[in-house]
Amino acid sequence: MRTRVHYTESKSGIETIAAAISQQAGQVMEKLLPAYMPERVALLFLGSDDHGGKPDKLALEFVSSLNKERVNYAALYGTSPKKSTAHLEVLRKALTEHGVTVLPDVFVCSGKGGLFSGGSLPTEADAQAAAAFAQRAMAEVEKKMG
Repeated sequence: MRTRVHYTESKSGIETIAAAISQQAGQVMEKLLPAYMPERVALLFLGSDDHGGKPDKLALEFVSSLNKERVNYAALYGTSPKKSTAHLEVLRKALTEHGVTVLPDVFVCSGKGGLFSGGSLPTEADAQAAAAFAQRAMAEVEKKMG
């Protein structure tokens, strides 16, 4: 199954989560942008940190170039100082509008926020939970694709 792992570069610690997911998926993780556009990908793992309830602008730009022919399914993950999933729900809506099926399960863990946002960098336990999330997502897509 063709998979891709993309994430937005930040100081939130999302790279730790992307690395755990990419290792579980057996894929190289790629920063947005400059990532090569996915073509005929069964499962795209897309990560973004939380910007006050919104995803990173690069993630939204990337999503605007996707469609069902490029990506069948997406699994969303992210970091948030308050462990909010609001920014991932914005990505879900954008992906759905472009015809990409987004898996219902998302992964979010604490991430370092701005000066007054608080939060902490992801832990080893967060990385292990992200790897388990990736394994569940891959199994779900494999089941759906037959």
